[in-house]
Amino acid sequence: MITRLLQAGIMAAWAVFFLWLVAFGQNELARLLHPRLWWLVLCGAFILALFFVVVASRLTEPHSAGPLRWQWPSFVILLVPLLYFVPMKTARFDSQTFLSRSTSIEAPFEPPVGEQDSEIVPDDAALPSQEEAEEDDASFGRIALNPQQYDGKTVEVACQTLNDQRLPDNLFICYRFRITCCAADAQPVFLLVEKGAAAAAPANDSWVKVKGPLSIRQMEGMRFGLIKEATVTPGKEPIFPFVF
Repeated sequence: MITRLLQAGIMAAWAVFFLWLVAFGQNELARLLHPRLWWLVLCGAFILALFFVVVASRLTEPHSAGPLRWQWPSFVILLVPLLYFVPMKTARFDSQTFLSRSTSIEAPFEPPVGEQDSEIVPDDAALPSQEEAEEDDASFGRIALNPQQYDGKTVEVACQTLNDQRLPDNLFICYRFRITCCAADAQPVFLLVEKGAAAAAPANDSWVKVKGPLSIRQMEGMRFGLIKEATVTPGKEPIFPFVF
């Protein structure tokens, strides 16, 4: 009976945890799973609740699972992932994660010879409409992955910062992570930002809002979006830190 009682307790603990994530832990869930897949967490809670009911209904039936001293390690292992949730609440992807998951950027990053800066007139009508975006998170992903579609347009994005010593002093990296399923498959996407000559570079991993005209730079056959003459202001971490 004690073995089945422990089994039922573990299933109940996981079911309650999943329900809590969806109902009250959405800030934490947003850093783990694509929002379109949150229904999986609810399904998991429902299935575990069914298992709990089945096991609880058999508490008084004979059960030959062997001595409890041989069973308790498996019960502890099933509860260990719940303990990881405590440090996960404060854990964040940062510049070290960016560097470990991305292709390095080689310096120097120089504009093509003979290129002249020209006045860029913003064309808001050419930018994606608000209805097309999943907040401004999706906008960052579209701009970073398809910068040629925004060439010459004024853009505004929220991102984290990285000062890479391989880049010129007036450039820093503006990055976020893109997921298709969950945090495990997160891959960095980024833009380069040209700050003003007198402006100090923001601290690594700080959240900022960056606004300015976008141009395209090519290096080793790859295209990078570059926000020129950018206005950089402090920002807050979005509810959904990933882009989709």
